[in-house]
Amino acid sequence: MNYTFNGTAKTITIPSGGVTLDLVDLHSRWKEWVLAGNAPSLVAFRAIGGDIPAIPLYLFLLNGWRVRPMEANQTLVIDDNLFVDGGGDPVVATLGVFQVLVKSVVPVQAQGISTSGSTGPTAADIAAEVWTHLNRTLTSAGAGGATAAEVRAELAPELARIDASVSSRLAAAGYTAPPTAVENADAVWSKTLP
Repeated sequence: MNYTFNGTAKTITIPSGGVTLDLVDLHSRWKEWVLAGNAPSLVAFRAIGGDIPAIPLYLFLLNGWRVRPMEANQTLVIDDNLFVDGGGDPVVATLGVFQVLVKSVVPVQAQGISTSGSTGPTAADIAAEVWTHLNRTLTSAGAGGATAAEVRAELAPELARIDASVSSRLAAAGYTAPPTAVENADAVWSKTLP
């Protein structure tokens, strides 16, 4: 598409007849415009992704640049992800009095990797696995098994012993624990100002 870049007004005008804004094409045409001798203009974009098909393009308008639709009543469709760095609307009004509806088509992509040729787990499968984690039976080379909660209960006395040992070693070395949040709050509220 043949866009009109205005470095002074910081606008990118979509040509007549263009109602779908392909951001990959737009970014490429802007780079060509800069290479054609327009380098002194402020940078218009910051791009993330888009370099491989699995990662969609995220294009951020910088330095006050905006997109202006063609001068006609239309629905402007923006493919991929067009944003303004720091927030705001990436599309400005036409110069004439036209009705322009802007529709963003944002790709939703979930990545799954299968090494056995089967499909990956569903969200429901993952949720069920997380939900039952503490109740599942863990097995070992020894006899029987235990749930994660039973293993945690079995280890609790040993973990308490280790914690006490570390605390006593730190105390012997002269380390004192920093005050708790409650102790800090009490000290501040009870402080008398001069």
